[in-house]
Amino acid sequence: MKGDPKPTYRLVVADGLHSVGWEELHAATDIEVVGPLGCQEEFIGALADADGLLICSETKVDASLLAAAPRLKVVARAGARLDNVDIDQATRRGILVIHVPDANLTAMVEYVFLLMLALARNWGRQAGDEGQFGFQLKQKNLGIIGFGKQGRQVAERAQAFGMHVLAYDPYIDLSFARQRGVEIVDLPELLARADLVTLHTAYTQQTHQLINRETLAQMKPGGYLINCIYPGLMDAGAVLSALENGKLAGVALDNWDIRATPSYQALQDHPRTLRPHLGRSPGSTMDVQMASQHTLEAQSETARRVVSDLLAALRAQDFRHIVNLPFNDQIPYQRAKPFIDLAVKLGKLQGQLAEGWIQRVEVELLGEGLRELVRPVAAVLLSGMIRPVDERPVNWVSAPVMAYEQGIVTAQVKELVARSDHPAMIACRIYWQDGFRTVAGALYGNGEVRLVQYNDYEIDAYPDGWVLILENTDLPGVIGKVGTLLGRAGINIAQWRYGRDYSNGRGVSFINLDGDVPLSILSELENEAEIERARLVRL
Repeated sequence: MKGDPKPTYRLVVADGLHSVGWEELHAATDIEVVGPLGCQEEFIGALADADGLLICSETKVDASLLAAAPRLKVVARAGARLDNVDIDQATRRGILVIHVPDANLTAMVEYVFLLMLALARNWGRQAGDEGQFGFQLKQKNLGIIGFGKQGRQVAERAQAFGMHVLAYDPYIDLSFARQRGVEIVDLPELLARADLVTLHTAYTQQTHQLINRETLAQMKPGGYLINCIYPGLMDAGAVLSALENGKLAGVALDNWDIRATPSYQALQDHPRTLRPHLGRSPGSTMDVQMASQHTLEAQSETARRVVSDLLAALRAQDFRHIVNLPFNDQIPYQRAKPFIDLAVKLGKLQGQLAEGWIQRVEVELLGEGLRELVRPVAAVLLSGMIRPVDERPVNWVSAPVMAYEQGIVTAQVKELVARSDHPAMIACRIYWQDGFRTVAGALYGNGEVRLVQYNDYEIDAYPDGWVLILENTDLPGVIGKVGTLLGRAGINIAQWRYGRDYSNGRGVSFINLDGDVPLSILSELENEAEIERARLVRL
């Protein structure tokens, strides 16, 4: 229609999406939606100009796909799992990776109990096993590995069944667990005592094949294992052996299409492996019509949330559920945003003033309850000071990786500034081969930011726009000479802030200007006997 605004962002939708998600996408006038496309060639071609990519489980986002999408800013996965996204490659390219970790939480937890009851009642038993009795869940020990949101809800429902809950999690909130009657144990004790073990931990390098021959040997003989989360949490060959030698009485798995690995295929097809919604076991009383973890409510909520988070990230309004940015429910972006704005200024200042290749960055946050913001603040600081060495963009996502690749050490330290009269401050010191520089900025209650320290000088300067920074001897007439020289060149001064150590000692000027300063003017300033250094930065 004539007069309609031109879309700002191009979004490729690779896989199917619930109608709730499509409604929100079509209502966004700044989004051009492409897809789903019928063939791979069209899909790859569409990625050339894409700002965002929305996928489900069918599309694999690997290095070759990302190479075909040079403008890509966001990959959003309509679901919790990210095993089809190369997060490392996306991070190196500065691409945000979004998922929806909790939209199907209730469906997943209910699904765990569907499997648990099926194991207990032998609903997946084979022909000839009719004489084998089942068991009841009441008074059984349930071992939960991973006590986050999923684990907590599983524990709550297990207690309603009269089960005793054991939990293992290296980062567990002990007071929370104990208040709810959950027994906290180490992993060997959990395995030795649990009648059923269910996995609810994140999949990381530390938890890869957490269930293996060694840990299986520690399990209670005749126990049951439930894994609805990630196949990589277990060694499929070891689990298969435990089934065959009787160490495990049964296993329940989610529907993973992993046919390339023979041990996974053999495990999935084992007569005592339960996969209810596939009904793969001959003689099973459960078939594809059975409910799985995916409910109508979960699908609708997943679509709504992934589209909402994707649009907010593209528009830089908010950053929710992004796995390669240090924001979460405890440290939301909106809480960190005021400090991020200040960190952007300090990072740019340090990067433009560095007199050599940066080797170390030290960060300190001063103020009540601010220490937990160090990770996002450090990422933003680095994005302002890192020098790109290839075609990759430097942003909050890629900067920490680039710093590591360039050998830059980042550290959280204390006492970078001698004292603080401000309720909220960020201090940053950078080191290069022959020197270092310390700057600190303060956040005021009205949202304004100020530069309050430059090396040993206290100052109250505006870190904004074009700034001329002078280091000079504190003698009468310096300000007049500088003003006269800039005036002759037609350069207007907006603000002039001055700091010094003592009278007739040394001083530093932060001069906000209305425009650029030619190199010839900077040279003239440094030719003045009192001025040691004249630097221009743009913040």
